[in-house]
Amino acid sequence: MEGVGRAAELGRLLDVARRARTATPPPILITGPAGIGKSELVDRLRRHVEGPDGPAGPDGMTVVRAVAPDVEVSHPGTLLGRCLAAARAAGARPADVPTGPSRPGAAALLAALEDLADRRPVLLVADDLHRADPESLATLRRLLRRLPPLRVMTVLAGHDRPDDWLEPPPGDAWPEDTVRLTLRGLTDAEVAELAREIDPDVTPWTVARLREETDGNPMYLRAVLADRDSTNRDLTNRDPTDRDLAGRYRLGRPRPPGSLAAGLRRRLAGAPPRAREALEALAVLGEPASVHVLRTLTGHDTVSEDCAPVVREGLLEAQVDETDEILSYRSALVRDAVYGSLPAARRRALHRHAADLTGGTAHWRHLVGSTDGPDAGLADALEKAATSEFEQGALVAAAEYLLWAAARSADERARAARLTEGVRLLVHAAREGHALAHTAEIEALPDGPARSELLGLLAFARDEVTASRDLLVAARAGMVDGTVPGESVARLDLELAYVHCQLGDGEAAVGAADDARRQIPEAHRLVPLARAFLAAGTALTDGPARATPYELAALTQRGILNGLLGRLAPACADLTVVARRRGTPLAHLLGVSAQVHLIWCDYLLGEWDAARRELEVAVEAVTRHGRSFDHATLWSLSSILHAGRGEYDAARADLARARTLAETADFLGPRIHLTLADAAIAQAEGRAGDVASTLSALTPDELEPDRVQLYSGWWLPALVDSHLDTGRLDSAARALAALDRVPSAGSCLPVARAWLSGRLAAALGDLPGARRAFEAGLALPADGGEPGWYRTRLRHAYGATLVLAGHRSAGRTALDAAADAFSRLGARPFLERCLADLADAADPADLAVGADPARGRWADDLTDREREVTTLVGRGWTNPEIAAELFVSTKTVEYHLRNVYGKLGLRGRRALRDRVQSR
Repeated sequence: MEGVGRAAELGRLLDVARRARTATPPPILITGPAGIGKSELVDRLRRHVEGPDGPAGPDGMTVVRAVAPDVEVSHPGTLLGRCLAAARAAGARPADVPTGPSRPGAAALLAALEDLADRRPVLLVADDLHRADPESLATLRRLLRRLPPLRVMTVLAGHDRPDDWLEPPPGDAWPEDTVRLTLRGLTDAEVAELAREIDPDVTPWTVARLREETDGNPMYLRAVLADRDSTNRDLTNRDPTDRDLAGRYRLGRPRPPGSLAAGLRRRLAGAPPRAREALEALAVLGEPASVHVLRTLTGHDTVSEDCAPVVREGLLEAQVDETDEILSYRSALVRDAVYGSLPAARRRALHRHAADLTGGTAHWRHLVGSTDGPDAGLADALEKAATSEFEQGALVAAAEYLLWAAARSADERARAARLTEGVRLLVHAAREGHALAHTAEIEALPDGPARSELLGLLAFARDEVTASRDLLVAARAGMVDGTVPGESVARLDLELAYVHCQLGDGEAAVGAADDARRQIPEAHRLVPLARAFLAAGTALTDGPARATPYELAALTQRGILNGLLGRLAPACADLTVVARRRGTPLAHLLGVSAQVHLIWCDYLLGEWDAARRELEVAVEAVTRHGRSFDHATLWSLSSILHAGRGEYDAARADLARARTLAETADFLGPRIHLTLADAAIAQAEGRAGDVASTLSALTPDELEPDRVQLYSGWWLPALVDSHLDTGRLDSAARALAALDRVPSAGSCLPVARAWLSGRLAAALGDLPGARRAFEAGLALPADGGEPGWYRTRLRHAYGATLVLAGHRSAGRTALDAAADAFSRLGARPFLERCLADLADAADPADLAVGADPARGRWADDLTDREREVTTLVGRGWTNPEIAAELFVSTKTVEYHLRNVYGKLGLRGRRALRDRVQSR
């Protein structure tokens, strides 16, 4: 019954496979409902490409295939680990992978694929992606963008449920050239081809009825046809009309089985007894299993031979790695049908046996499956295991164990306590979707502080921050009688402190953090978090200069406050550490904030490529533990980066998405980034009046006063600049005075003030005063990191002022340096304005000999990725180091360097490094 239909889809896949001979073909997404034939299509592709006559050439393709695990709460990176294991089973050699912004597993997989692709093209298949964990999905999407020029064809398959893997979060879309194949039901002709294997004389009318009932789904069809075939064999003494398909549809005859599971169970009942035992053991395991494990579970040494018929029939899939043969179900529907048909006693016995063969989460899952109803001993053991996992930072596993313990608790009070703690950990571990699935259970609990706290956390998971605050405040009010342990009270206070920070209420955040601190001893693990939120709240009320956070857990706040003060390099050091450290309670909430501020620091440092790379990492993090307003912030930052490089369509699209995502938030926090993005687009396009009107909305009357006080250093420079561009000098002077009042400790804001003071003096006709201000700004040391963006803007204004004052040569020197910096940034709109000023400053003698004002700028003709690679070469980085930083293969780095050498007319790395360093 295999190989029917899908000729057009298979042909398209083979066309893509041909492109893998020389380069990276586009990735393929195969989607469709369960049983529609996705895995079968991939198998047919594999059979074509593995042989020497396949489309990839005489050596064929190396196939790397992995299936997402079927676990309720997938552990981070599980599918990614399976892909890496499959690559190594296919012959990839282990490699030393330099550390970089990607997780080690992702870099290791990229290195493994590069090793395989050096020998022959690779077919990378990831199946059942609707079950994959968010971490693996995010990394796979990122990996696809880093594969060129490797000869790797990627095929990803899964169900097409809405709001699932097919709809990635903002900023993390599938590559633009992705090919999507959505499989539909078989046609009448294809249904007839299948049916003729059972009834050679099947009529068009019967075929039409079959297709109508099964919607052309191959699995449904095969279940019906196999069921009918077994009926024909068993009922040889019955009316002959029972033995043809049409007989099933005659007047008064029953329709085919309405339950696919029932049909599958009847089909499986005809399998040999030992094959059925293996199928049952595999269904209980719930994941692909080695023949060795199945032998132990079934007690039979002939598992591989026993299962051969069901493998040929397409119910199971067999793969061989370096150690053993691996068997897995081709479809979760078949597995579920087998599992559902097991008698309870048989199912529990298999789970008990499997528990002895497995460890970790699988061990506990099987122990839970081996019981039926309350089991106080198991519930207590699960709670103890949850405590151990929690102490190691494994919040997802701890939450899973607690929820299982709740389901096996005999005492209602213990059940409620375990349920609430499990759901709380899911929220803290950024598994909000799984936590929200327990909303009805939480709502059914008796009224009380614990219920209000959980409902507040669930409201926060829905972006209802104001509602979350109200519920948490109500919960806190119910904890004043002294019966609640101090640690529980402190934890609630910290949740409140975080929510108050999100709402920009510094005084309330300080109060909640102080309350938490008083509830716990000095050495308690929550003390660093209390100090961090105290620092955040103090910064909101008194400004960043007075806040001094402590300890490693507070690096987020220290980094944020350093960044706001203008100490950009130390801020980046702290925030980079925080952005890479996740997993502790509440740390994921701070992690997104850390990356947002890290992107801002990179932006102000003039490290726009690094900012874009960090944005990708942040999007990956938000995929796991973000909310709509987190996505809105990152879309806004992406819009700002696009605008600075003149990519206006992309900038507007990102801003539109950000606005849509921010609509769910019931507080004003996202408005800052939305407004900044709107102003950045107007600034890049030269619409100074729109910049001023947009940024003028960021006032204490329109936004939380504490938030305005803390973050105004982000937008006041652009506001002053836009007022100067429109000739509103009084407004520019007032905004500049406000900028003077913003606390600062590094050179970032002083350089900005020098730039804008010089511009204001020049606009007032005081050219000597303007020159003094500019030169003072240029002389400022790079305290806390070089503020590359503001220094470049200053240098541009300085050069233009020198030319205006009649100092053409010095003006051209300054303008040329500014143009070179804009070119390295990729800031095309600002580069064009600088080049226009440079052209106006040219001497007639220069123009007569054809001097080019843009001479020597190496970055002008390079792509964004080529510029990134070239910049890092100029800093002395090796190819493996660049590959790790950019999350690409070393072969990709070599590919970009070859292009750069050709564009710049250079012979090698040393010449390229000299060219970059000479500017």
